Amino acid sequence: MAEKIRRGLGWVIAGITCPCHLPVTAPLALGLLAGTGLGAYLSTHLEILAAASTALFLGGLALAILGGGDRKEGESSGRAACRPARLPAHRRR
Repeated sequence: MAEKIRRGLGWVIAGITCPCHLPVTAPLALGLLAGTGLGAYLSTHLEILAAASTALFLGGLALAILGGGDRKEGESSGRAACRPARLPAHRRR
């Protein structure tokens, strides 16, 4: 369940911060940061905003595809794994 939530959150982050949406999201971000030092800095240095948006997009995309990666190697996806039966004592070597 938590993995599905992480993947969904990753898709939402990737969708919002996609660099192709930057003409819409940049003015929104600058409007939210208006009156702050960070807003003033980003309004004159849009390349920093574009780089941060791209980094967030790639991080969200990785989270969406990988799902957080909390499973260990060889671990099943939540279903009980079949374990080999133990051999009787006389057949063990």
